[in-house]
Amino acid sequence: MEKSFVKTYTFDTQKDLKLLFTGKAACGALHSFGPAVRPNFIIHVITEGKGVYQIDNQKYPLAAGQGFIIPPDRLTFYQADREEPWSYYWAAFTGDLAASYLEGLGFDQKHPVFYVEHLEKIRTILEKTFLLDQTSIYSELMLSSLLHEFLALLQQSKDHIATTNQSANLHVQHAIDYIKSNYAADITVQSLAHALSLNRSYLSAIFRKEMNLTLQQYLTEYRLTRAAELLSISNFSIEIVAEYSGYHDPLVFSKAFKRKYALTPSQYRKKILERQQRYDETGKSFIVE
Repeated sequence: MEKSFVKTYTFDTQKDLKLLFTGKAACGALHSFGPAVRPNFIIHVITEGKGVYQIDNQKYPLAAGQGFIIPPDRLTFYQADREEPWSYYWAAFTGDLAASYLEGLGFDQKHPVFYVEHLEKIRTILEKTFLLDQTSIYSELMLSSLLHEFLALLQQSKDHIATTNQSANLHVQHAIDYIKSNYAADITVQSLAHALSLNRSYLSAIFRKEMNLTLQQYLTEYRLTRAAELLSISNFSIEIVAEYSGYHDPLVFSKAFKRKYALTPSQYRKKILERQQRYDETGKSFIVE
C-alpha cells in the first residue's frame, strides 16, 4: 500500500527538455514497483525511510537524502524497506537534450544512484509543479524553469555511490536494443533470435540467466509499461494505445494490462484523472492505494 500523487503535463512545444509528470509517495512496508521498463528518464529523491533499487541485476540499498535515476529502456525494480519504508518525490522528463544534460551533470546510466544536497529546496520545487495548470503558457514556462532548477540542484550532489555497467553479454544487450526499436511491431522470441542470427534456445537461456526474466516476460513488461505511460500522459484511444504498445488486438491488450495492473486500461486512465482532479479541487494530494 502507498499514499501517492502524480500530476502529468501535456505541453508539447518544449523539444529539448520537457517535464512529463511529477509525483510523491509515502510507501507502506515492502511496497514495490516493477520489474518494469520505462520510456523516459525518471529521477527519484528519497525524503524519508529506506528501500532498495535494482537496475538490471544490480541492487543498491538507499535511504533518505539519496536518490536514483531510472534511465529509459532499462529493467528496474524498487521496493520500500519492511521496517522503515521510504517516502520520495519524482520527476519524469524527456527531450532531445535530456540524456546529454544528465551526462554533463554526472548522472547517467552508469551512475544510477547518488547523494542529495538541498533536499528541502528540491522538495519545494516539486511541490510547486503540482500547483501549475496544463493550459497556460505561464505554466509551461514555469515548468520548464522548475525542471532546469531541479537538475541544477542535483548537480551539487556530494558524490555518486556506485557505477553500473551495460550488460556483460553483448547478445543480451543487442536483444534489449532490438526490443527497444521494435516493441510496437509483431515480434516474437523466434523472430528476435532470427534477427540477431542466434539460436532461439541459446538466446533465451543467456537472457534469462542475466536478466532474471524470460525474453517474453521482458517484452511484455516493456510493452505494458509503455502503455501505462501513454494512458497517463496522452488522450489516445485505448485502441491506439494498444497498437502503439505492440498489441494489435485491443482485447488481448486489455487482458494483459489487467493482469499486470489489476485494472482495465480505461479504469487505469480514469484513476489517474480522478487523482489529479481531486488534487485540483481540494489541494489534497495523497490518496491511499
